[in-house]
Amino acid sequence: MGPEGAVRSVERALDILEFLSRSGGEVGVSEIGDATGLAAGTAHRLLGTLAARDYVHRDDQTRKYGLGLRSLTMAIATRERIGTFALPFLEELMRTSQETANLAILEATSTVYMEQLAPPTRMLRMFTEPGNRVPLHSTGTGKVLLAYQPPRLVDFMVARAGLPRQTVSTITDPSQLRKELQRVRKEGYAVDFEEQEEGVRCLAAPVFGPDGEVFAAMSISGPASRLKKRRINELVTDIKRISAAFSEAFGSY
Repeated sequence: MGPEGAVRSVERALDILEFLSRSGGEVGVSEIGDATGLAAGTAHRLLGTLAARDYVHRDDQTRKYGLGLRSLTMAIATRERIGTFALPFLEELMRTSQETANLAILEATSTVYMEQLAPPTRMLRMFTEPGNRVPLHSTGTGKVLLAYQPPRLVDFMVARAGLPRQTVSTITDPSQLRKELQRVRKEGYAVDFEEQEEGVRCLAAPVFGPDGEVFAAMSISGPASRLKKRRINELVTDIKRISAAFSEAFGSY
C-alpha cells in the first residue's frame, strides 16, 4: 500500500472510531458502513485491525462492535484535560453573563455536562450536575454539537434516540430540526427557548479543536425571566468571543 492509501486507511479507521463513540451502544458492520460511507468489506477489515489492537470490542454472540478498552482509556484522559483547561474560560463567561456557565461534550446520543460554574450572587441559579446526560435535540449545547456532525451521522443519531418531547417548545419534527441545525451552523450559536425545561433558557456556542472539528460546547443557562430574547441577543457576541478564545488556546496547548 502506498503512502496515500495508508493515509486513507487511517482516515477510514478514525471515521469508524468517531462513529462508535457517538453510536450509543454496539452496532453491526452494516450500520457502520451506512453511517461512514464504507463498503461492508472495507469496514469489516478495518474493524478486525482495530479489534486486534483493542481500540474496538466485538461481541462474539451478537457480532456487533463497540469501543474497546484503549479507546475508552484515551477518552477519559482527554475529558479530564478538557475540563481542567476550560475553567478560566467558563469563569469569564460566568462573570460576563452573571449566569451559570457550562461545558458539555457529545457522548453517544446525548449531551454530557463536564464542568459548571454558577455566580454566587444569584439567588436563582440553574444546575445540571456534571456527568448528567441530556438529549441533544432539546438543549442549546446539544444542538451545537449536532450541527457540526456529518448529516449522515445526524440522521443515524436521530433515528436511534428519537426526538422525544420534553416541553411544548421541543422540536420533534426531523425536518424542522435539520433547518435549526443549518441555522446554528450558519450563525455559530444555538438557543434553547425552554425546549428542555419549562422556565429555563440556554445560549450555546461551539468549541473547536486543532483539527477544526467541534469537540465541545460552552453555554449560558438561566431562568427565562432573566434570559429574555433581548438579553440573549446581547450575550451572543460574548459567548462566541469566549468560545473562540477557548478554541484558539486549546489548539495551541
